[in-house]
Amino acid sequence: MQIDTDELRAVGSEALSRLPAGVVRLDGEVLDYANPTALSILEADDEEQVLGQPALDFIHVLDRARLSALLRRLGRRDGAKPGVECRIRTCRGNLRAVTMSSATDDVADGGTWIVFMDITRQRLNTHLQETERNIRRLFANTTDIYYRIDAEGKVLMASPAVERVLGYRPEEVEGCDSTMFYAEPSERRILVEQLAADGQVSDYHVRLVRKDGELVDVSFSSHALFDDEGNYIAVEGVMRDITERVTLERLLRQLAATDELTGIFNRRTFLEHATQALRRWQRHRQPLALLIVDLDWFKLVNDRYGHLYGDEVLRRFTNSIQAELREIDLFGRLGGEEFCVVLERCGVREASEAAERFRARVEAMELTAPDGSPLRLTVSIGATASQPSDRRIEELLSRADRALYAAKHGGRNRQEWDLVVDGEGA
Repeated sequence: MQIDTDELRAVGSEALSRLPAGVVRLDGEVLDYANPTALSILEADDEEQVLGQPALDFIHVLDRARLSALLRRLGRRDGAKPGVECRIRTCRGNLRAVTMSSATDDVADGGTWIVFMDITRQRLNTHLQETERNIRRLFANTTDIYYRIDAEGKVLMASPAVERVLGYRPEEVEGCDSTMFYAEPSERRILVEQLAADGQVSDYHVRLVRKDGELVDVSFSSHALFDDEGNYIAVEGVMRDITERVTLERLLRQLAATDELTGIFNRRTFLEHATQALRRWQRHRQPLALLIVDLDWFKLVNDRYGHLYGDEVLRRFTNSIQAELREIDLFGRLGGEEFCVVLERCGVREASEAAERFRARVEAMELTAPDGSPLRLTVSIGATASQPSDRRIEELLSRADRALYAAKHGGRNRQEWDLVVDGEGA
């Protein structure tokens, strides 16, 4: 829209007051006239809030440089200027989008008339349409699953990513009972209870079953939807495939807990589990035995045949001991050629029989040295059993270590026991 100065003068002040567009007049850069529509657009309670104020004070800070340049061009009095769009800040602090047209008053005292129209609604509609397009694009392309499930557990909607994560097309899951996707259906009940209580969950980890039967680890971040009476009606949120993350975390935990060479518990992890076993014994008083198993003359094997062959011997030895263990038994490497076994719910007699099986199996191992000669491997075993005075696993380790010393000095390839009776060694 372009404004002709003669047209504005012809309209007259009474007619200007009835125009549906905002009209203001500037004396330099200061407002000295505003019609009622302009006051309404500027959300002014009366003229005093507007008149006498610099026009640029109402312009958004990011648009002021552009409008200031426009006003300078108006000073050259070269006729009407084309309309421009900008943002204004109203007297109440609200932002509005307007389109402005202006012309210099050549006949009067050099003032400038500006006509502007509020186009906030049009710009809002355009913005909403663009936002909707962006949301739809994000909905279609995101790698996470956006979903909505009703209070009965029926899937109302799922984004296309559900096919990548679970193997189902969106239309295949809509209307299905969401419980069917849980590896442990009870986990959905826990999730729903937490949503009902807190209204939301964040990074809630569960395992789901893919269409092909494979398990996938996912994380839910969701919030509950309630009706006007506060009743839980649905849940919506985002579900993320975290299988790779969980696999990596599991691998890191395994690496941190196991001995790199043999794959059994390392010293730190073994002692943690052994301490837990001792606490179980303290609660239930079921017998517990601890054995230190040490390879005889192993240093000579390393010195003569090298550490690579020595590592292979340690792996063969570890496999032979594991073949004799129960699922509840603990087995770990304390360091070097020294290993430890904890036998829960196992009395001295049964533990002694187990120790003999360990010794005999190791002695029966068929090993061939790098030079082709046969190699005989034996172990010495120091053992002890839990006693009423035991408070720390280190007490059992100390007794077993004394027994191991006795086995070494007694000729090796044997087991020795250190038992406590009334605080004295036996």
